[in-house]
Amino acid sequence: MCGILVSKRRDANNFFIQKRGPDLTSTIHAHGYYFTHNLLHITGKVTPQPFVDGDIVCVYNGEIYNHAYHDSDGEVLIPLYREHGEDFARHLDGEFAVAIYDFGRGVAVFATDPFSTKPMWRNGTEVASYLSGVGADGEQVSPDTTVIVDLASGEAREVKRNTFDFDHQHKDSYDDWIAAFDRAMAKRAYNHSFINLSSGYDSGAIDCALTRLGIEYKAFSIEGQENLDLLRQRNRNGTILKIDRPIINEKRAYLRANAEPYKYRLTMPNGNLIEYDMLDDKATVGLASIYTLANQEKRRVNFSGQGADEIMSDYSQWPEATQLKGVFPEKLAAWRNFYGNYQRAYLTKEEHVAGAYGIETRYPFLDREVVQEFLWLTPELKNRRYKAPLYEYLTRNGYPFDAGKKMGFLVI
Repeated sequence: MCGILVSKRRDANNFFIQKRGPDLTSTIHAHGYYFTHNLLHITGKVTPQPFVDGDIVCVYNGEIYNHAYHDSDGEVLIPLYREHGEDFARHLDGEFAVAIYDFGRGVAVFATDPFSTKPMWRNGTEVASYLSGVGADGEQVSPDTTVIVDLASGEAREVKRNTFDFDHQHKDSYDDWIAAFDRAMAKRAYNHSFINLSSGYDSGAIDCALTRLGIEYKAFSIEGQENLDLLRQRNRNGTILKIDRPIINEKRAYLRANAEPYKYRLTMPNGNLIEYDMLDDKATVGLASIYTLANQEKRRVNFSGQGADEIMSDYSQWPEATQLKGVFPEKLAAWRNFYGNYQRAYLTKEEHVAGAYGIETRYPFLDREVVQEFLWLTPELKNRRYKAPLYEYLTRNGYPFDAGKKMGFLVI
């Protein structure tokens, strides 16, 4: 988790973005642009950005898991760009938003990971982690997309990378998905981290994996509407919160002052569009309450279950949200919640709330290998039961769960 801002204006709005990276703010002026990077130091040596090599300037937010580095994972970006050009993002495995300005070629290249887990907004040739940094006319860089902008004219073209194969639903065992999930957790694992643990499948699998890896972490839970007997079986050494109206009001007030504003824009199965404020989502207050405690313990890395509902069930238990209605067809294509809609809304909520507390969120269920292995399962295996791969994972590991029940972080 860091915050980036590239603008032709020295006074561009860095207020909310800076909270994403509270450890160090660095700015350089080059070729008529102010490059600002707000650092949240997690791994490696404290390395200020931007990265500069000749006529190339790069700022980046996120974590890259598949390249060796000496001081910072971001140091691989310019060499990778020099080797592969605009196609460099295909060679990255991680959660990232990258902006490369190649003044020698006169282009800016903006790239997100397959689900744009780390936010990136652009307005012409300017770019930022939040809309507030580029102004109201900005637009969000789409998932799995590289945008190439001509620095002279401002003209842009988008290249969809099409990371995922939807056409070959051929695997008749959950083994490869389970192995992929274990790898996704292992490469994201970080000591002195924390999780938001409910009585549901998704956070349970993360809890199970971290325990098996021997990672030192803390589980925070919220009573809300949870199965408390099951939750207490899981969360023996963590903290279980009870949130009342004064706490809700307190957290909403904090987020109004410190979090980038955001409104959900959701398309319902009947085609109707609904909008509501992120702060009206009860889970938002739950996250804020947990992040407050994590900050007090200096825990800065969180593992999120985001993406499991959208990918493995398409909210089959929420008629107002689902397109697939719990049945994956023989002919598969990206459904509404795969990249956008609830996926986009809830990822943005996670990033904006975590950003207000200077916390990095990692998303093992949106790991590209985990998602691809799910897509490759036969329809029969996908449809065998609710979140079938997770059912299998939890069962094989003897982890307590309530079969078929969706739970979350409803605070009251």
